[in-house]
Amino acid sequence: MVLLVGLAAGLIGIGGGYILWGWPPNWYAARDVFRLPATPENQLIQYGWQLVTETPRLIGKSASDPALRYAGNDLACTQCHLKAGGKPFAAPFISTFASFPMMANDEVLTLTERINGCMTRSMNGQPLPESGREMDALIAYMRFIGKDSPEGVRIAGMGLLPLAPPQQKPDRERGEKIFSGSCASCHGTNGQGQRRLPPEVGFSVPPLWGADSFNSEAGMSHMETAAGFIRANMPYLTTDYRNPSLSEQEAWDVAAYITSQPRPSKPSEQPH
Repeated sequence: MVLLVGLAAGLIGIGGGYILWGWPPNWYAARDVFRLPATPENQLIQYGWQLVTETPRLIGKSASDPALRYAGNDLACTQCHLKAGGKPFAAPFISTFASFPMMANDEVLTLTERINGCMTRSMNGQPLPESGREMDALIAYMRFIGKDSPEGVRIAGMGLLPLAPPQQKPDRERGEKIFSGSCASCHGTNGQGQRRLPPEVGFSVPPLWGADSFNSEAGMSHMETAAGFIRANMPYLTTDYRNPSLSEQEAWDVAAYITSQPRPSKPSEQPH
């Protein structure tokens, strides 16, 4: 039950693209980047996939190359953008490349700016160089995973599963009980997650709060975002949007509990 970092984190999946649901092609079909022919462009796509799935090793705070330690934690992009950005209603990347640039708060937002928003909030780190190989690779992967998707249309399943307003005010105490029964076996009683065994770095299950988690500006730190993600995707092994494990009210309650927990402050509030 994690985080919402990420690119489509706050973009709830509603829109004209939904009329395309179920029509060919299957936008969410698995794409094996390592079956692509060996070309420089395809190598960049493959590196982008690795950045999404192996974030801690490559650009996390424990990255093997100190010059590439852009993230301030050891989370992986795929822990919010599930299946490397390929799962419906789990902040997928399918329409991402075709949706940018977009208007946000009466300003034009570019894809590089959106990615770096994730880097500074969900990854609690610093921006990637806009002309660097890592940024180029992430954009190449997003272009690849959304190949031929309609420009300016958000394919059905983008963003998060829309939820009705809660029938009762979200309650942290009820949420704590749900967390203990449904989430703590993976995420830990204190939301600390599960670290990978050395020499691997990062988390097999991400922390939901505390010093190693996303910061207070991340999309997942907002109750509405967390509730939508939880409802469609958690518990991870038994849930998807067609078969939710928790009721909508339970998703609201556990989101209220998780988002009330301590986490790093937003970047402008962190000591220098």
